[in-house]
Amino acid sequence: MSTQERSHQTKFHQKRKLVVVIPSFNDWEPLEKLLLLIDEIILAQAIEIEILIVDDYSTQPIPESLTCQQYRQIREVNVLRLRRNLGHQRAIAIGLSYLYNNINCDLVVVMDGDGEDSPLAINHLLSVSDDTGNNKIIFARRSKRSEGNTFKFFYWIYKNVYRLLIGREINVGNFSLLPASLLKNVVAISEIWNHYSSGIYRSRLPYIEVDIPRARRLAGKPKMNLVSLVTHGLSSIAVYGDVVGTRILLSIIVLLILFLIVLCLVFLVKLLTEWAIPGWATYVSGLLVISFLQLVILGTVFSMIILSTRNNLGFIPMRDYKYYVEEFFQLKS
Repeated sequence: MSTQERSHQTKFHQKRKLVVVIPSFNDWEPLEKLLLLIDEIILAQAIEIEILIVDDYSTQPIPESLTCQQYRQIREVNVLRLRRNLGHQRAIAIGLSYLYNNINCDLVVVMDGDGEDSPLAINHLLSVSDDTGNNKIIFARRSKRSEGNTFKFFYWIYKNVYRLLIGREINVGNFSLLPASLLKNVVAISEIWNHYSSGIYRSRLPYIEVDIPRARRLAGKPKMNLVSLVTHGLSSIAVYGDVVGTRILLSIIVLLILFLIVLCLVFLVKLLTEWAIPGWATYVSGLLVISFLQLVILGTVFSMIILSTRNNLGFIPMRDYKYYVEEFFQLKS
């Protein structure tokens, strides 16, 4: 056997390390079931699986059944406990940063801990990543959702508001695969502190989206209510704060021009025609002037906000994550 053949065979049999990052807040029951499903996956590639649970300062203790669970494929289950509750987007940012600074791996999967991100799709994400050279982030696009009609309606509103303000669509959540070569870039994106997928969109890192249906929650009740959805939506839009501010400022300028045109028409009608009703020009002109001044003030405020955000140095996950880490420990496996 030649040296090249031996090298190829060694590379083929060498297992790659996949770390699954899962943010969780008191979702131990569905998380326990999710880990069992992950452990049952028959991976087409030679993959060694580790789990990193980012405990977002849960108020409920880890159940003993999860602590003592035995796995066949999962090599380790580690817990990164935070000092305070930050929300799942920031928990993801801290988890990825801790992973980059402390754990060697080849691939990273980010998924929610309630089971709505189907572990069966991990194989598909791995296949797509291998087919594209393992140099792009692979996002799971939600081709089918399992929530009720009310949630779908408000989510539809969120998507359209996002497209109106940002100028592009968002059809993905947290479920994604990152090659280790891009992890160092992701943890330097300050915007993922507010919203993971929107921050990666903004960074212009290479990514592709694949259709994967949304699964049903494995246990417990969903925690995403209307308030949570609005907060989540505002966080994703805040990533493009300067873009949104600029778009609104341009809209204000267009409205100012229209108001000036209408004001000029009012004076022309008043001076050159006999259509005027007594006092109408004064009232209309007064309303237009007041609206004009309000738009000028609003435009000035937006301009100041845009300029101030351009000078701010934001939270950099790979640098600042350690301030929120309380402890790291391994569950028995």
